[in-house]
Amino acid sequence: MTQEKGTLDGDCHASTGAYLPFPISYYRHGLSDCGGGLGPWKSAGCLPNMMIRYARTRKCLKHLRKLAGCYWMERDGCPEHCYIEGTFDLDFYMVSLINNSRRLGHAACAEFLGGNMQTFSNWKFYLFGNLDIKPGDWQMPYGTKTEDTKVKIYEITGIITCALPDYVPESPKAVFLIDEYGTVTPEEEE
Repeated sequence: MTQEKGTLDGDCHASTGAYLPFPISYYRHGLSDCGGGLGPWKSAGCLPNMMIRYARTRKCLKHLRKLAGCYWMERDGCPEHCYIEGTFDLDFYMVSLINNSRRLGHAACAEFLGGNMQTFSNWKFYLFGNLDIKPGDWQMPYGTKTEDTKVKIYEITGIITCALPDYVPESPKAVFLIDEYGTVTPEEEE
């Protein structure tokens, strides 16, 4: 068993399952076909955490070659994992959460559960260890008196890097506004 910085492999989470219900701390690029990471580890915030979860869904299959050169580690001393470790039948989308008055700029995961995309309850939001993000949670706070929290849902159209998806900013699949009281409404189209 390998030890690094005092953490035993036994303290690390298994990477099985569709949702990866814990945050990861590091990511890096490396050899294609899951042949191993190269270079220094980079700190993983919300976008790399979102990308790893995207790589677990059927929607990633068109970007498999690029994602098979990406690696993650839960924390110091845990094993390295390739982003591609099995895919699950999830209808996955990227979420952008913005509220300038709260200094919020965050990315998360959205699973479309079926029905009308413009109905908020037809979406499941998740990231890090929270598998059911709701309005009012720190990752999706209520708006303020001066600005609603904007929830924009996008389809990933490509992979720029292991930590950065490509998408069409002008074409969200759905946009919701959360006011200061937690009321969620679809944004009116202009």
